[in-house]
Amino acid sequence: MEKLLIFNLILIAMIAFGLWLIKRFVKREGTKNVILIIAAAFTIVFHYSLLIFKLLSGEDAIVYLGETPNLLLPIYPCNVVMWSALIFACLKNKKSKIGEFFSDYVFWFGLISTLVGMFANVDFINNPTLADYENVKSIGAHATLLFNLLLLPIFGYVKIDVVRNIKNIVISIVMMALIGGYCNLVFGALVSEAAAYDVNSMFLIHSPFAGLDFLTYPVVALIAVPVYLAIFVICNLFARKKGKLSDKDYDLVAEEIGLDRFYDTLE
Repeated sequence: MEKLLIFNLILIAMIAFGLWLIKRFVKREGTKNVILIIAAAFTIVFHYSLLIFKLLSGEDAIVYLGETPNLLLPIYPCNVVMWSALIFACLKNKKSKIGEFFSDYVFWFGLISTLVGMFANVDFINNPTLADYENVKSIGAHATLLFNLLLLPIFGYVKIDVVRNIKNIVISIVMMALIGGYCNLVFGALVSEAAAYDVNSMFLIHSPFAGLDFLTYPVVALIAVPVYLAIFVICNLFARKKGKLSDKDYDLVAEEIGLDRFYDTLE
């Protein structure tokens, strides 16, 4: 695990440097859109890189595809976030209601998913080596996705709005459960004794972590909602303290979710 930690810290340092460069030198909206599209597309290509190599080299890509179910369907949270990042990047009006949903989903939901995918990478846990390209690809793709979603606040697409944020998170959690259920139905219909994959999309059935059998997606979702709400409330409070949220917007948000009295006790 020490190797994994060091590798991830190196990747995060590279991400931080890249974000600093972009924040410092990129000002035009058109350039920002191009960067978002390239970053999202690169993550997808990286995710499929081993399959692409096998296809081009004449190796048995079909066998590999059958052994790697997340190349067939988006069975993990980050698979959905990855494609959603590309959808958001291609939206013409990124500040529309659809754009707001995708920005909230990609950033807030993706932030936790990518960090877990990097620091608690299941592929590395099962095969603790960086000499295996599958492990490097898995960790690296999560890192490029993290870079991708961290571009959103830099480009001004992440807004602290408690009502909007928590609503979109709840919708996202339900949506992910539905996608996981659909994938499980598909794999359940196709599964055989020879299948190399587990019918456990989105970890709906059992936890991916040994010794933490209770940590399935429904349990994580129940924990996540109040945690996200607390994060949004705290961020909203700090935004007001720093003057980034007008008193009018603050009062509307606080009153709508019944937090006006709670905020008053913190002041």
